[in-house]
Amino acid sequence: MKFGPDRVKTFLENNKVSYILRAHECVMDGFERFAGGSLFTIFSATDYCGRHKNAGAMLQITKSFELVPKMIYPLNNAEDNWITDEEPLNKRPPTPPRW
Repeated sequence: MKFGPDRVKTFLENNKVSYILRAHECVMDGFERFAGGSLFTIFSATDYCGRHKNAGAMLQITKSFELVPKMIYPLNNAEDNWITDEEPLNKRPPTPPRW
């Protein structure tokens, strides 16, 4: 099911909130804005499972509630950060990023 900026705006108004912050979806730049910045996706894992070459990001929320993403880039030796045995990886395939 797809939804558009109009649904995000309605949800925010009905629930008296300013933003929707979501995670656990691999996005190539580590963060993604939708609906004029009202819905924000954040993903902190870089080079997800050693296969996607994506950046990660953290989200800083300022005192004035401004959302500021801070990029995290993959290391050159990222293979040292992952399990090298393929058996555990084959048990649960990673979620692919949206292209």
